[in-house]
Amino acid sequence: MKKILWAIAAIVVVLVVVVVAAPFLIPVETYKDEIRNQVRSATGRDLQVAGDINLSILPRTQLTVGKVSFSNPSWAEQPQMAELEQLQVRIDPFALLSGELQIESFVLEKPVIYLAVNKDGTPNWAFGTPGAAAKPDTGAAGAEPTVPSEGAGGLPLKDVGLRDVRLVDGTVTYTDMKTGESQTLSEVNLSVSLQALDQPFSADGSMQWNGETVEISLDAGAPRELMAGKPTKLALNVDSKPITLSYDGEITNAEPRKLEGGVELSIPSVKGLAAWTGNPIAAAEGTLEEFELAGDVSAQGQSYAFSAETLRLDDISGNGSLGLDLSGAKPYLNGRLDLAKLNLTPYLPEPTKPAGEKADGGAASGETSGGDGSSGGGDGAAAQTQWSDEPIDVSALHAADADFELSVEGIQAREVKVGKSALALHLKGGRLQADLNELNLYEGQGKGQVVVDARGDMPKLTKTMALSGVQAKPLLTDAAGFERLEGQGTLNIDISTQGRSQKAMVEALDGKGAIDFRDGAVVGINLAAMVRNVTSAFSEAGGNQKTDFAELSGTFTIDDGVLTNKDMVLLNPLLRVQGEGTANIPKRTVNYRLTPKAVASLEGQGSEMEKKGLAVPVVIQGPWHDLSYRPDLESLVKDAIKDPGKLKESAEETIESIKEGGDLKGVLEKLGGAGGESQEGEGTSDPGETLKKLFGD
Repeated sequence: MKKILWAIAAIVVVLVVVVVAAPFLIPVETYKDEIRNQVRSATGRDLQVAGDINLSILPRTQLTVGKVSFSNPSWAEQPQMAELEQLQVRIDPFALLSGELQIESFVLEKPVIYLAVNKDGTPNWAFGTPGAAAKPDTGAAGAEPTVPSEGAGGLPLKDVGLRDVRLVDGTVTYTDMKTGESQTLSEVNLSVSLQALDQPFSADGSMQWNGETVEISLDAGAPRELMAGKPTKLALNVDSKPITLSYDGEITNAEPRKLEGGVELSIPSVKGLAAWTGNPIAAAEGTLEEFELAGDVSAQGQSYAFSAETLRLDDISGNGSLGLDLSGAKPYLNGRLDLAKLNLTPYLPEPTKPAGEKADGGAASGETSGGDGSSGGGDGAAAQTQWSDEPIDVSALHAADADFELSVEGIQAREVKVGKSALALHLKGGRLQADLNELNLYEGQGKGQVVVDARGDMPKLTKTMALSGVQAKPLLTDAAGFERLEGQGTLNIDISTQGRSQKAMVEALDGKGAIDFRDGAVVGINLAAMVRNVTSAFSEAGGNQKTDFAELSGTFTIDDGVLTNKDMVLLNPLLRVQGEGTANIPKRTVNYRLTPKAVASLEGQGSEMEKKGLAVPVVIQGPWHDLSYRPDLESLVKDAIKDPGKLKESAEETIESIKEGGDLKGVLEKLGGAGGESQEGEGTSDPGETLKKLFGD
């Protein structure tokens, strides 16, 4: 027995001497060749060690290697995938005897790493071997491959400890050879700490990217919990001048993988962030600046959800939720957004300048007055804004399916002001339906629907809108700069079109609609004055002139972009007006004819059109921005020539109807001032003088 013990002791002494003396007895090149062969066998790449290799076994096992390089595949632009100044690894050999890997030091100094993807999408970190991979030993024919049991073939690792694990002053470059884009992280420093697999894990680092320092910190729960598929705490912070991001929650590394926690995001300037990432955004001064987001995020498998308690962009604030499901053939989004006051004006592009208009709003030289009564210069027909012929890109409607709800306390888009509104969006297979379930604007309410159908070769658009109780003047003034209609009423529109550009859609526009306004006025024209004195009233059109009405109603149709109205009716206690004509929307022109009649009825709103009275037609023509007004004397003369008796009868009926009105003087006084403010010297209390002016001087 004593001899056996001495033999064992002798063997141990020899082993210790061999272990201690081995690094000094074995040539360094033997290490290099063996390491090189093992790496090439595993990866198919070359590993070069140009510096010294130092290895010691006891009391601590330590390996130090200098100037190491690892080759790239032949297609890469850089010959080396990785280079490092020095690698130092030190472990506790006695901990290995108990099944623990205690890394006391693992330091990479000045590593330079080149990551790349070739034009076929193959990354340089996809390793291959020179020959075919070795086949596992299946034993007997048809038998299942054997899997070593725990502990077979070596000591199983029971624990891992990381004490001084650092990456010092590294550089990482990523290149996409298909797009030619390249990004570089410099001054990369990273350190990690882990006492044991049952203890928390932490990492801290920093790097330089595009001239800014980015600091990162990570605190996680025990890695053993994560490896076992249990919920594990995770806190991540990214801090930089352009963006600050934090996450505090849990992560589960088991199918389906889960993520759940709170997120906070702060961006001092969205434009600044975009410029920093190489994607600059053109936006007006003071817009797309500060952005804040705070809420809860969750993910399970391919489904993601986010609920925002705080959402703010510039002066826009609100809250909402968003869900994303990537498990289907295309992404599906659903959510809602509740906003306070929403001012879109700062984010809208500058209004299109009319052709021929200078930047300061003046007219271009060389423009003269037109021959149709319209003025020349910047307001002439040449100054019309043209419909765009640029193709409309609707490809985004095929990128995903979505259901989304939006509610806003108020909206302003340039001069247009909208009250509380609610919108529901439904996108399916390239068809977008927007249901305007609530709309409050200009003292009125409304509902509507817009559908954009991009499922076929030709995009289609349909729109229905029903508004009631709306004040016409502020709405039309703010929306189109049209200030010539006052009153409160209803508006119904049902239109459809198709086309690949704005111009094509306007030219294919079809539909119908109706208006009904009460207790208002047509501003800029005094139809009663035109009836009284056709020789001077038209030269005085505009200014404070107006025609009051108790009711203004009519219907219209649209065919290939041409709006036609045949039944416009304006009712006034002393005046009746019928209108018909067209508005060519593609050409932005109007050709309309009004036929006013002077009558004595004190009825207004809701009364029947009087058949008797004196008719003096009025023609409204020209481009939208420069309409002209003139009496249709030619038509009046032609009617008189065709039937002189009818003209005489009409005048006599007008006088008779005035007499039947009862208070002849009062009626004539009202007629003398009908249509709003009387011109100086025009109002009179003399019935004879009024009749004289009624039929012309």
